Amino acid sequence: MKYLLGILLLFSTMAHADDWAASVMLPATETPVKLFNGRDLTGWEGQSAKYWAVEGDAIKGSNTDDVPVSTYLFTTKSYRQFRLLFEVKQTRGDNYSTMHSAIAALGEKIEDKGDAFSFKGPLLMFCQDWGIWDANRRNRVVPENQKGTWQNPNEKVGDWNQIEMLVIGERIRVAANGKLVFDFTDKPEMLKASPLGLQLHSNNRPQEWRFRGLILSENPEDKLLTVEEAK
Repeated sequence: MKYLLGILLLFSTMAHADDWAASVMLPATETPVKLFNGRDLTGWEGQSAKYWAVEGDAIKGSNTDDVPVSTYLFTTKSYRQFRLLFEVKQTRGDNYSTMHSAIAALGEKIEDKGDAFSFKGPLLMFCQDWGIWDANRRNRVVPENQKGTWQNPNEKVGDWNQIEMLVIGERIRVAANGKLVFDFTDKPEMLKASPLGLQLHSNNRPQEWRFRGLILSENPEDKLLTVEEAK
């Protein structure tokens, strides 16, 4: 009996070996919400027939033809103060663009160039270019006055990156693979509750992204959980 239980435990551990977001211990005051059910795009909206699909345990965003304007897969609910834990992987290769992706947050869903799933507001960027781009408003915000891409030496290029985003009040923090990437406090009037969006950037080259985990808690405690001695 003990041997059988041991085998079952082993298989259970293997099945959840890649579930990094779920393995992060949240404070008792926070309730985890799975934004992605692992099966379909329930709770999300976007151009799913054209750009978005579920593949394995991940949401895949991809294009082969031109993307005329950045398009997003949005949550159907809005969020203002939150902790978001997820993993993201960018397919790299000669046939693929290295253009960044982002989480759209704290702004508003808009229509742009005929796409009803575009966005105005902060884009929390990752892979190849990191920081904050204020779409359809101020452009680059973090790092201030940055020219060209701002690369993160801790990025796992072409592999899964573990991301924690923490938004409390006007303060926005992003960590990747256990290291703080940026800590920025914005003007209150620039931020508001909005859907969260996975970005597929405007492009004339193929792109392919995968997102998994996507666990959120609202009104989180004021501490990054994946960075040691974070303040």
